Amino acid sequence: MAKFSYKARDTQGRLHSGTTESESVDECVGRLNDRGLTPVSVEELNFDGTLKDGTFSERVGERLRAMQTRVPYRNVVFFTRQLATMINGGVPLPRAVEQLSRDEIPVFKRMLEQIGCDLGMGSNFSDALSKHPGAFGSMFVSVVRAGETAGALDTVLNQLADYMENIETMKSKVKAATRYPTVISVFVLVIVTGVMIKLVPIFKDMYANFGTKLPGLTLLLISVSDAIRNNALITFLCAALIVAAIFVLQSVDSTSYMIDKYVLKTPVFGNILRKNILAIYCRTMSILMNSGTPILEATQIAEATVSNKHYSKALKRVYNDLQHGHPLSEALTHAGEFPVLVTQMVSTGEESGRIDELLNKAAEFYDKEIRNIVDSLASIIEPILIVILGGIVGSILIALYLPVFSIGKLIR
Repeated sequence: MAKFSYKARDTQGRLHSGTTESESVDECVGRLNDRGLTPVSVEELNFDGTLKDGTFSERVGERLRAMQTRVPYRNVVFFTRQLATMINGGVPLPRAVEQLSRDEIPVFKRMLEQIGCDLGMGSNFSDALSKHPGAFGSMFVSVVRAGETAGALDTVLNQLADYMENIETMKSKVKAATRYPTVISVFVLVIVTGVMIKLVPIFKDMYANFGTKLPGLTLLLISVSDAIRNNALITFLCAALIVAAIFVLQSVDSTSYMIDKYVLKTPVFGNILRKNILAIYCRTMSILMNSGTPILEATQIAEATVSNKHYSKALKRVYNDLQHGHPLSEALTHAGEFPVLVTQMVSTGEESGRIDELLNKAAEFYDKEIRNIVDSLASIIEPILIVILGGIVGSILIALYLPVFSIGKLIR
């Protein structure tokens, strides 16, 4: 079924909005009419909640709205764990949501209050959650829907909390791997900028009094310094435009695909990102299949969860093969982006009927791999950074003092 976003008015003129699944726009409109709602707009969505065939400006607008309504991941994890505990303790779902909303940050509090209102009006919990993709993604909603159907909401919420805690741990590991080189690079950038603005002009004035021709490297350094000092505003605006251009280009499918593809080929960090994507895929498929989600829907959700366009494209190929009746192991092999470990685990799981368990084991393997790489990363990166940053600072110092040696020769 296709997914649609709608805005509609009831008989009293109140505006309602949400998402629903239907075979076509006409069927979606018919269902809204059956509920006593008059559609204002109905738009088809991709599986991850973005507008299907939306214009460039619409995609940029979606990214901006998503940033404004995004809830920190750890807040959602904490909420999920608490909600599972309260439901397991016999607290009614609407009351549990209402109580947990009290101490949340404003954006999340508004979402939970709206969810509480929807529950009070008779909505399913999964339908109420689906209106807030900034906090609850398609994977979360699908697992909750499966839990509602099976009458085991507290169990699936606990599984979700475990899943999300593992994802958060891995994200923290990946961030830790990039934090050290980022901090050092920013520090050196600040130092170099200070040298260009304050120190180089002093040497420039000193050398001007000597009346000798300066070496080419020194002239280049002085030219860069003059450009930075005399065009500080333009330099700042150019930097801001570059950042804005990167943000906008990420809304263009072809550009974001190329970025995601080649970032996986970067030394060291590309390997970490690839293993992290594989861990997320395996764990997502594991929890979805364990909760009873059909494999086609699970693959679609995994495609939206991996957050990498290159792997999303590979999972589209997997989805197409599954639609044509191929087993998952064969579809993953045809996609060409999944290592033997994953395909063999899935193949064994298909034979034994334990795909979810074996995919979870594969995810645990990649988690350990990431931990080992990150733990040893400091010893790998530190000498590389010293050489690169030392070369930059050393080149600047050589360019500054090179005329001194030339003048010494002239004096002799």
